[in-house]
Amino acid sequence: MSEWIDVAPLGDIEDGDHRLVEAADTEIAVFNLGGEYFAVENLCTHEDVPIADGEIDVDDCITCPMHEAQFCLRTGAVMAPPAEDPLTRFPVRVEGAVVQVGAQPLD
Repeated sequence: MSEWIDVAPLGDIEDGDHRLVEAADTEIAVFNLGGEYFAVENLCTHEDVPIADGEIDVDDCITCPMHEAQFCLRTGAVMAPPAEDPLTRFPVRVEGAVVQVGAQPLD
């Protein structure tokens, strides 16, 4: 069973924005994409640069601010090089009126 970490009250993360939380020495970015929440480790898999400050496009892809690798925030998949490995994803749920992220990665 995974430990769940409170991220923010429901509605506090604006559409297209994110919050950062820590879980066992891992920084996790939790994104609100049109009212759905997705969480990834806050590291580009190309150069270990924080990914959360990258630009999010209309297809819910984020572009790394350093070398412009692009990832789908919904699936973690690489959408454009130079990255080759997907982002590490984490489970997200809404419990009561609180957005929570699981401390253990998916897959």
